[in-house]
Amino acid sequence: MAATWVVVADRAKARFFAFDPSDTQAGFLEIVDFPNPDGRLSAWELGEERSPSTHDRMGHGRHAIEPHTTPEDKVAHRFAAALADALERGRVEHRYDGLVLVAPPRFLGQLKGALGAQVLRHVVAEVDKELCNASPVAIRQAIPPISPP
Repeated sequence: MAATWVVVADRAKARFFAFDPSDTQAGFLEIVDFPNPDGRLSAWELGEERSPSTHDRMGHGRHAIEPHTTPEDKVAHRFAAALADALERGRVEHRYDGLVLVAPPRFLGQLKGALGAQVLRHVVAEVDKELCNASPVAIRQAIPPISPP
């Protein structure tokens, strides 16, 4: 039987853990760490110095055009897509039965939006907290009780 994977992520980093929820004595093992250096950059560092501007239709004024997606959101979406690819590979290889997602609310939504329907079926719990830099013990304690799949 495959383990349950716990994905602890934000836009700058992700950590994957594996454990067996039916075995209370089993370890909580970190299996991979995904850094995303661009996730720590500001909009200015990402090349977005100021918003583009346009001429007013009425008169000679100019005003800024607000982008629909911020540079930081674009970086987060790309990272969420990369994590979704890794989770899809894990699903196809039968490396996990259950999946727990742990992320700040905004990134949790971006991550869930990037996941395919097959992977979403494996999600057994969600924790909307920033725990990327927490210890494995603190992460494990934040996860609600899970029934084995």
